[in-house]
Amino acid sequence: MARRRFGVALLVPPPVAAEVDGLRRALGDGALGRIPPHITLVPPVNLAEDDVSAAVDVLPRAARATRPLDLRLGPATTFHPVTPVVYLAVAGDVEALHALRDRVFEPPLARPLTHPFVPHATLADDMAPERIPAAVAALADYVADVRVESVHLLEEQRGRIWRPIVEAGFSRRRPAP
Repeated sequence: MARRRFGVALLVPPPVAAEVDGLRRALGDGALGRIPPHITLVPPVNLAEDDVSAAVDVLPRAARATRPLDLRLGPATTFHPVTPVVYLAVAGDVEALHALRDRVFEPPLARPLTHPFVPHATLADDMAPERIPAAVAALADYVADVRVESVHLLEEQRGRIWRPIVEAGFSRRRPAP
């Protein structure tokens, strides 16, 4: 049976998305142009065709229980030496972000994880380890505030290009406790 590859993410809104892409370009991110700037909630997961509609249904349910998130991206930091990744830390409505992540991380989107969830926006994946300290130091003062108002289901397409295929807007009302 054919399988499709999906992920769930918060897309960084403009104009900050363009800034983040500029930082990615400067750091030589190999995914630049293949995936928009984002905060991953569900890393890539392969789904059978029969599970796709159930995955799509997860997003509006999760979004209805979420209010817009005010997030601060930055400064830059790294997962090195565990993985050679430079990323922007995420602060602000982090508790609500974790709650949203828990709501979307359910079958069929739930999957085994290699590392715990750390909200971040990747700037460079698989960076040369000797370049990481200079990158983190150069971007030590970078911060940007964003308001995220929706969650996206992305699908990997030909050429390893990730495209948003479903957007679910957050509730304007505060969810019930």
